[in-house]
Amino acid sequence: MSLIEIEKHEVEEESHEPVRIRGLPFFPHFLLREVVVMCLVAGSLILMASIYPAGLLKPADPFDTPTPIYPEWYFLYVFGFLKFWTWNIGPIEAKVIGVTLPMVLWYGLLFLVPFIDRNPSSDIRKRKIAVALGVIAILGILYFTYYSIVYH
Repeated sequence: MSLIEIEKHEVEEESHEPVRIRGLPFFPHFLLREVVVMCLVAGSLILMASIYPAGLLKPADPFDTPTPIYPEWYFLYVFGFLKFWTWNIGPIEAKVIGVTLPMVLWYGLLFLVPFIDRNPSSDIRKRKIAVALGVIAILGILYFTYYSIVYH
């Protein structure tokens, strides 16, 4: 009886067909496509840099402080919220709240969206909660960036 089982098992193993993998193989198809795109982007950057060369600015002077001092463009919304928030909450100063609250809100929202929106669909029309949170975050960032530029 055990011999029959062993023979059956060996016959079943031989009848396996190789697993077919869909899509393009990584080498050479996918890699060739990526190299072509990389060459096009690098060629475009070189062409744009040769057509529109960047001029040199005045040399840096450590004793000359420009006024007003602006943060980099990606932190302008934090700067705007810092200018917007002028109220102390208990012992916490307004400056501390103005810097930490937007960071906690925006980056905390990024971490919480996968837990809030549990929809597995990749169709953007079916993920209304995630889209609404993203639109609210972008509108907040744009508003406070505008606020920082106008009311500096």
